Amino acid sequence: MSEELPYFKFFPSQWIGGEINYLSKEDKGAFIDAVCHYWNKDCKMTYTKLARRIGQKSLDLLLEEELIQKKGNQINIKFLDKQYNERKEQYIKRVEAAKKSKKTKVIKDNNPYMSTNSINNFLKSKANDT
Repeated sequence: MSEELPYFKFFPSQWIGGEINYLSKEDKGAFIDAVCHYWNKDCKMTYTKLARRIGQKSLDLLLEEELIQKKGNQINIKFLDKQYNERKEQYIKRVEAAKKSKKTKVIKDNNPYMSTNSINNFLKSKANDT
């Protein structure tokens, strides 16, 4: 999904004015690395894997500061979970709308060249000719 949703919202005012501002530069770097890894893995990350990526000491500090949550061995970053769910719903709606639009256009135009099946059949027939 990271290809379909390649970025997340980042608010500089929250970065410089939020709780993260009280951490060391090293721990701030660990936090931004953590959110990038988490987002890139579709907001599914275990404590074990994230600890390997950013260091257990930094991860434990982020958990202690409640910037990241842990449930069992699963990591949760609430602001990313919320964005991911919202954007995934939008993405699914857009894909479905595009499919409906394409289907309607093919039926409306009755143009065999607009049909994916027609194109695939044509390519198969050309492949069989060789």
